[in-house]
Amino acid sequence: MIAVRTEPVPSKGERRPAARRPMTLLAAVLFFAGPALAFAAGDRAVEIENRRLPEFPALSRGWDAVPEVEAWATAHLPLRRHAVRGNAALSEFLFGEAPSYGTADASGYPRVIEGREGWLYFGDDVTEACRPRRPVGETLDRLRRLAGIVRGSGRRFVFTVAPDKTTVSPDRLPERFPGRDCLRERKREFWAALRAANLPGYVDLRLPLERAQRESGTPAYWRTDSHWNERSAGLYGAELARVLQPGLSRDTRLVKDGRAPRNGDLGGLLGIPVEETVDRWRLVRDGVRRVRQDDRELPVSFGAVNASDRAPLFRSRTLLIGDSFTRNSLPWVLPYFADVTYLRDDAPATMGPDRVADKVARSETVVLEIVERHLVGGRAEMLDDAVLAALERAL
Repeated sequence: MIAVRTEPVPSKGERRPAARRPMTLLAAVLFFAGPALAFAAGDRAVEIENRRLPEFPALSRGWDAVPEVEAWATAHLPLRRHAVRGNAALSEFLFGEAPSYGTADASGYPRVIEGREGWLYFGDDVTEACRPRRPVGETLDRLRRLAGIVRGSGRRFVFTVAPDKTTVSPDRLPERFPGRDCLRERKREFWAALRAANLPGYVDLRLPLERAQRESGTPAYWRTDSHWNERSAGLYGAELARVLQPGLSRDTRLVKDGRAPRNGDLGGLLGIPVEETVDRWRLVRDGVRRVRQDDRELPVSFGAVNASDRAPLFRSRTLLIGDSFTRNSLPWVLPYFADVTYLRDDAPATMGPDRVADKVARSETVVLEIVERHLVGGRAEMLDDAVLAALERAL
């Protein structure tokens, strides 16, 4: 027997289903065509995460490229940042807390760790520690190889690590969060191995940051940001100056320049800008002035030439390679150099390993900064095989 389903006849006051179809159709059009219309109107994807927007993957890899294409499309979707903020606002309204986002390549780990007293921590610290690409020993071996290539060519090599906020200011982390144990274990392993490695040209920033934080009674990192604050940026510049040239910091002062509101990058990841009032600091180097700047390769690289009639300058032609920690610290670092070229750490992907090697070849001193999480996870692009091979060819 075949069952026959009969639809009830709507009463006189009921709206027929056909009357709802235009609204359904309109909602579907807005859902699917909204991003395209926004793109046509000029809306573009922006970096709302603490990393660059991904490049379009090579389709020659066949089906292996499909997940990367999906990630690229998601990151470049117009109106994405508005959708993230809307979702965050809805979560706050309904549940009284920000939404929990998994990281792109490690579902289950938080994108932002919400600590005590309004403190926020970058979830990638956990992701890199718990899902590493390389063992710590191999990463340090690659660093030693890089140092050997540069030093073997007659150039000076200086290397430093920007410690994670979870390392220098961990006291406001929550008692429990996904990945807590492997984060602690991997950090202990990394710092012990780094100390034992005795890498040539290594400049320790962790101890000076912890000492300054302890002696001043103020945190070295911003409450709502993944980076160190302006005073710590000044310390970064001063430590480089101390190592590069005795007396280089003469006629130099770090001056407190009032207080101002600021939105940290981690609030943006939650979709809700979180404002804090921060101390502003200004580096004063008597007699130093910028005389020339080459911006042709912005935002990946630029060159600067400084002159001074009082404070000393480091005269060796310098290539400064760094991630967002160095990028945020440039006003407190560049005034120490007479001739310096800044290069983003993701330059191997954006301009190619050979172009990076060419910039190293044009320099006399190379300063490299890598954030702790990238070394803990073994994902530093400057240590990839293609980059090391290109440097060996060029030098």
